[in-house]
Amino acid sequence: MEIALRQCRNCTHFLNDPHQLEQLLPGLSSLSSAHASVRTEDGLCNQHGRYLTASSICRSYQPTSDPDSATLK
Repeated sequence: MEIALRQCRNCTHFLNDPHQLEQLLPGLSSLSSAHASVRTEDGLCNQHGRYLTASSICRSYQPTSDPDSATLK
């Protein structure tokens, strides 16, 4: 599989919904907001508990049929 397709943004473990990020990281809103443009597509990996860029990759990648539907498990 092509590396670009295996990026976190396309993984079922990746969460980047601004509302859910603000609930999971309460201090985030004191800095700005999960809706901020500087966050771009960054998000939280539910598998590893890390905040990372959407273009990151790892061995735990699990494809999702709809990258926009990633939610907490």
